[in-house]
Amino acid sequence: MNDTLTAWVAHMVNQLVEQGVHDVVISPGSRSTPLAMAAYLHPHVRHHIIVDERSAAFFALGLTRSTETIRPVALICTSGTAATNYFPAVAEAYISQLPLIVLTTDRPHELRNVGAPQAIDQVRLYGEHVKTSLDLPVPDAKAHRFMGQSVGRIVRLSLQAPLGPVHLNVPFREPLLPDIEQLTALLDATPETYEVAYARPVQHDVTRFKQTVAVDRIAFVVGPGTPAEWLPSIHATATAYHIPLFADPLSGMRRFEGVCVNYDTWLASEHSSEWLPDAIVRFGAAPVSKRLNQWLDRTTQVVIDQPGSFRDPSSLATVVYGDARDYLAAIDSPYDARYADRFLTFERVSESAKHGLRGESALARHLLETSIDRLFVSNSMPIRDVDTTLAAGQAVEVLANRGANGIDGILSSALGACYDTDKAALLIGDLAFYHDSNALQLLKSQPGSFSVVIVNNNGGGIFSFLPQAAIEPQMFEDLYGTPLDLNVRGFAETYGLTYRLVERPEDVRDAIETGVHLIEFPSDRAANVLAHREWTTSICDRLTLENGT
Repeated sequence: MNDTLTAWVAHMVNQLVEQGVHDVVISPGSRSTPLAMAAYLHPHVRHHIIVDERSAAFFALGLTRSTETIRPVALICTSGTAATNYFPAVAEAYISQLPLIVLTTDRPHELRNVGAPQAIDQVRLYGEHVKTSLDLPVPDAKAHRFMGQSVGRIVRLSLQAPLGPVHLNVPFREPLLPDIEQLTALLDATPETYEVAYARPVQHDVTRFKQTVAVDRIAFVVGPGTPAEWLPSIHATATAYHIPLFADPLSGMRRFEGVCVNYDTWLASEHSSEWLPDAIVRFGAAPVSKRLNQWLDRTTQVVIDQPGSFRDPSSLATVVYGDARDYLAAIDSPYDARYADRFLTFERVSESAKHGLRGESALARHLLETSIDRLFVSNSMPIRDVDTTLAAGQAVEVLANRGANGIDGILSSALGACYDTDKAALLIGDLAFYHDSNALQLLKSQPGSFSVVIVNNNGGGIFSFLPQAAIEPQMFEDLYGTPLDLNVRGFAETYGLTYRLVERPEDVRDAIETGVHLIEFPSDRAANVLAHREWTTSICDRLTLENGT
């Protein structure tokens, strides 16, 4: 009987559960047998079996955000190159500050670097893309307590702000089968829930913050990944003290009324420099809007972050650390109300004209007005269209992978992030859809209603907005347009999914409400560029006429 191995994996999974791990994603394999069995049998673990390791990792990444509270999710894979397929999701988790617990099982130490099959160097495999990495010993009764303490410590570290992924390399010797009866009896831990503790600011940082905001007019910018606990205080402070609040679509702040959401459009105006505040306070990561980021760089900026994190791509900001609510309490006098009112006027002009949106932007607007509770959005053009169309006061929650900003693993991430949502959708382009099409295998078993809306412009639509679009047409198509001529209906038939082609943006509503799995919207890249530019120009012209600027 393999008593030591059985007790070892039982204790390991019990420790994971005690630290708040409710979900474990398993990529099947031989070397991971004892750990996978323990996770599979644990009464308080919701296990997910996903054979494609890259898809499994992004699905787990999504699961960390599937409820209102960010929580740790564990990944288990076999030895060898299986673990390398986790790397893209690990990198995204690190930059997006999400608590992914990566458990890579391995050959014992004597079988490493000696030519044994299915063995690569897995020690510190993910380098600087994890908060910490630990290579455990093989199961040994003398190291039992050390292993348990290590697992508990490493999961807690993933939940210390700034949150992030951690890596445990877990070697096993053969035989790999635990005693299942004994294992079942030992799996008895109950899950705990841990709240994220944000650091309190030091006095020096509070003083610097007060000095920065001691001006006539300031603005708040709330970016992706801003802790949900901070949002009510940010909004209340902005409202009470006449501070214009720019809400990124991924911040969660657009659920509030009276916030600025159309800035990417009206900041294209030649008069935007006249509207600069004396200082900007930014929360969370840098916003999606390139125009807003460029605007921020033209004035004094203070970023509130957590120790160990530095999210200032410009390297121009003053970065202070600690709980934002402590800094907000230092603001005690109102600013110029006329300054805030100017932006609310811009918002009214922009919102009143949104019926004129066309093409891909119109599709995003109609999608956001359906009964979905959550929308996951791919990078490149989809997130920019949602940035343009998501209005203040809309209850739908919007999520995206805006850490590394890749287009890999989007469908898997969306399925994980929406796993606990009754009605959800994904807005994705054809290239990103192709990258992660293996994840369609998971779609039929997804709880609730989940629709994938594919904007098929036959290539990389965002490149048509960039300077590369001016090069020789064939070179542009070969290097950037990269048309794939996908048969989306064929994907639906292969995976046994329902499919609908919608050629008018408004028709997406019925397709969503009837629960169609794959919804294809054909689009032309050149026409989409023209529609975007005409929309932006029309809004800027209206602001010039109505405001005399």
